[in-house]
Amino acid sequence: MTENLKHPLESISSSHSPHRPSKISKTTDDHSDDEQPESMSQRPGIQRYLLAIEYIGTRFSGSQQQSNFRTVVGVLEEAFHKFIGQPVSIFCSSRTDAGVHALSNVCHVDVERISKRKPGEVLEPHEPAVVKRAVNHFLQKNEGDVMVIDVRSVPANFHARYKAQERTYFYRLLSGAEPLSTFEKDRAWHVSEELNLRAMQEACKVLVGHHDFSSFRAAGCQVRLLVGVLKAVGTGDLKVPDVERILNAKTVTAASPMAPACGLYLGHVKYDLP
Repeated sequence: MTENLKHPLESISSSHSPHRPSKISKTTDDHSDDEQPESMSQRPGIQRYLLAIEYIGTRFSGSQQQSNFRTVVGVLEEAFHKFIGQPVSIFCSSRTDAGVHALSNVCHVDVERISKRKPGEVLEPHEPAVVKRAVNHFLQKNEGDVMVIDVRSVPANFHARYKAQERTYFYRLLSGAEPLSTFEKDRAWHVSEELNLRAMQEACKVLVGHHDFSSFRAAGCQVRLLVGVLKAVGTGDLKVPDVERILNAKTVTAASPMAPACGLYLGHVKYDLP
């Protein structure tokens, strides 16, 4: 069975598709406009673009720019620099750790189109389709593990992080004694034990709703801590009442060891697009 897991910007604000994989956890972050930093005045001729990107996180040291490390933002900024001939700064809606993948993370970037024949002359902004094609051209020359899947022009005050209304994550966990397929290496967490799915589903019900998730909040690893606890329920190391006890403890030391990064995917980011 084939499932379309790409979420281009045109469909970000639409209802959830019934064909997506079952969600273990859904993280919602609401940001009011007064949380946004003051916008710097934008010079005429600069266009802000919103980019949806997908990537395999295995060879990245996370999404955010870091000195002397290969990151998603670093590779994107390098591709844009080669495209337009000047440095840019890229801001992502969501940070992902080393080894975490994305079916659709969203970023914004400001681009000023300068004439290469007449340096200093500002031209009309590139069409989004041109940006997508050109940036992907350079990305494919750099490992090919990140790709722009959609681009659109947005107003200068549209911020990829602060305008995000909802973020959805998926976690892939494969169980059984059979070795993990070569094609699944670094794309899922392989647990050799058989898991009690019914017990895991009952444990999930404890977590549904509005709660204080302090027990699962550690340096952006909330989903991985949640999955770690659910896996422990599946193997019988924890019982369903233990999940409620851990949730109510409101301390991260109460949770089980977190699940590895390789199974976590940022699925999509929801916006009320202009």
